[in-house]
Amino acid sequence: MTTVDLPTPACGHDTSGQGPSSASAAAEELDRVLAGLQWRFVARSRHALAAGGWAEHTSGDAALLLVTDGLVRVRGVGDVADLAPGDFLFLPHGPRFEVHALSDAAVQCVRVAPVGADDGAGVLPAVVLLTELPQTEPTAATMLRSLVEDYRAPRSVLGDRVVTLVASMAISAWYARGCAPARWLMQREDPGLASAVAAIHADPGREWTVDDLARVALASRSGFAARFRSATGLTPGRYLAQVRVAHARCLLTAGDLPVATIARRLGYGSDTAFGRAFRRHTGATPSEYRRDSVLRTRTPPATAATAATR
Repeated sequence: MTTVDLPTPACGHDTSGQGPSSASAAAEELDRVLAGLQWRFVARSRHALAAGGWAEHTSGDAALLLVTDGLVRVRGVGDVADLAPGDFLFLPHGPRFEVHALSDAAVQCVRVAPVGADDGAGVLPAVVLLTELPQTEPTAATMLRSLVEDYRAPRSVLGDRVVTLVASMAISAWYARGCAPARWLMQREDPGLASAVAAIHADPGREWTVDDLARVALASRSGFAARFRSATGLTPGRYLAQVRVAHARCLLTAGDLPVATIARRLGYGSDTAFGRAFRRHTGATPSEYRRDSVLRTRTPPATAATAATR
């Protein structure tokens, strides 16, 4: 293993279903999160690892890592897939971790620290993982590489601003790609509303009323309904219907439960009511959807060449 410490001289939740109003509100809340996050440059390093080699990070600082060559495995940060060239990892909470080379590999690393006592980093996940950073976020990748390889004085105001910008761009891209946990921003902005939405997802078959959900959210009925629509773009009833249909799709494709059983499990009083709701959202009856799903999974590729590209 060769680790080159660079001294400081004297880089498939899906948000597509949101309505325009909820998408705009989410964008504004994301901006508020990013505005409250600032980072200070601590140190930089390059790891040139032979296959089987490893590098240990024990400082407890937050870290930005970019794989530039080879295949590596990061241990100590939960279940993270092996990283290939162009993959980027942001570890905001400063865990101790190890980078293990599965082949000859090169990794760039910048250690950072949050600025201020009330830094807001607690809202961030343990791991922000982005694949193909140079292709999807070329500015962030270029800035990170330049900070590691070219900056003469990264421990400066400019260095701090660069790492803050790279971290912010990574979080923004992570959220835009739908990698954020469901209701991540809602949990920060309105914990009561997030609890109500979580309750719907946990038990979609329950006969939820606005009053029931308002009690979960510890809110008044009228105030809850307005907040719910502002956050999701839907009324509670329409949101519940969408969640039920999403569960129905999974049940129809994952097994052979009778349609009547699925209807009852999801809170519908009859097969007819379930069928109407399902067709309104998908354009197909439950039986048609199941049949088409089976055909899609069983139809073989037309040629060997086609199979090779799937």
